[in-house]
Amino acid sequence: MKYNIRRWNPILISIPDIGIGMMWGSLGNVVAFFGYTFTNSAADIAKIYSLAAIVGVFTQVIVGVLSDKTQHKWGKRSPWLVFGMVGAALSVCLWPLAHSFTVFLIMTGVTCTLVNVAQCAYYTMVMEVVDADQVGYSNTLARTTSTVGGLCMGGLAGFLWNSQHPEVTFFAMAALMALSTVLIVPVILKERPENYTKSEPYRLSFDFLKNKEVMKLFVITFLFFAARTGTGQMATSLFVKNYHFSEHVVGRFSIFESSASLLFGFTAFKLIDVFNRKHIFTFSAIGLCLANVYLVFFLHEGASPWILYAWTLACGLFFIGGNVCMYTVLSMVVPKAKLGEYMGLLNLFIALPQFIFSNVYGGIIDAGHATWVLPLVISCYFIAFLFTLTMKLKGPKELALEIKHD
Repeated sequence: MKYNIRRWNPILISIPDIGIGMMWGSLGNVVAFFGYTFTNSAADIAKIYSLAAIVGVFTQVIVGVLSDKTQHKWGKRSPWLVFGMVGAALSVCLWPLAHSFTVFLIMTGVTCTLVNVAQCAYYTMVMEVVDADQVGYSNTLARTTSTVGGLCMGGLAGFLWNSQHPEVTFFAMAALMALSTVLIVPVILKERPENYTKSEPYRLSFDFLKNKEVMKLFVITFLFFAARTGTGQMATSLFVKNYHFSEHVVGRFSIFESSASLLFGFTAFKLIDVFNRKHIFTFSAIGLCLANVYLVFFLHEGASPWILYAWTLACGLFFIGGNVCMYTVLSMVVPKAKLGEYMGLLNLFIALPQFIFSNVYGGIIDAGHATWVLPLVISCYFIAFLFTLTMKLKGPKELALEIKHD
């Protein structure tokens, strides 16, 4: 039977995001759990997130440019994806050998660097191995499988984690990270020959500063991740250390958030190409804002964990909608020949706020002002909502006409 590229490529290219999703999901649970065996400071734990972010700032921009120019028998993106994820998985296996917080910090920095190498190439590849009218569908599937990774990580953190034997959790995590990539790329899924471009010298350019829609997208992305850092990466510091929920309650956040994202994925993966991305973006931003307003009113020490679970479920639903739009909108507003470069820039605006705000939130929590975190999160989402209202994007009918003309 002939391999049906149109049918299978969007599904197959989504599978490696399971491993990437596991890694980033682990920062909010097992990485923090293990880090707290060496220190009791939220500011120290924030150093892990800020290091993960700062290596992303540089790595993804560099890999975006280099992968655009790569000529390899596997393609432009595949080598970066495969070697990055295999290297990251091997480094996770070494985490239990850490004997101090400094050593663990360095180890996680190496792992995050390798995942960033893989991620930039991967997110560009998601849009290159499918037909032009499938980009939204492909991005939605990929973000959905990323939440499957988060779901797996939540299961490991919520049920398997044992601070006396962290190696069991870390080895399981490493195996899933590596296998979700190497079983698909380049064994089954191949890059399209028409996406190969002749290598040209790279010229430093700041043309993106002149593109208003690109800059709006970057600002919205920055604000989304500035907010998410406060309740995602800093979840253990905020909810375990200050509101005294158990580690297993926070570990299960990923299960509820991933379930919401899966719900979005299974119901909207076709509809994403029917509605205007601007409207989805706007709805997601205001939904996240209101979900966190709800938490401000109901969160207190001794509250039922189900208050947190309901909040996590809502945030998972709204965030995946916005996250899908970030990548789909990017493919609509940038030059196709520079997609890898602009993907690196988008990821810079994902990583930079995590670097800045993990330190901000860590300092706020250590200073005894944990109640300031949620209002700051709400403010970021609300400003992002205002920016989405100003976006000018083509609707599905206009995009369909463009594709026909191409």
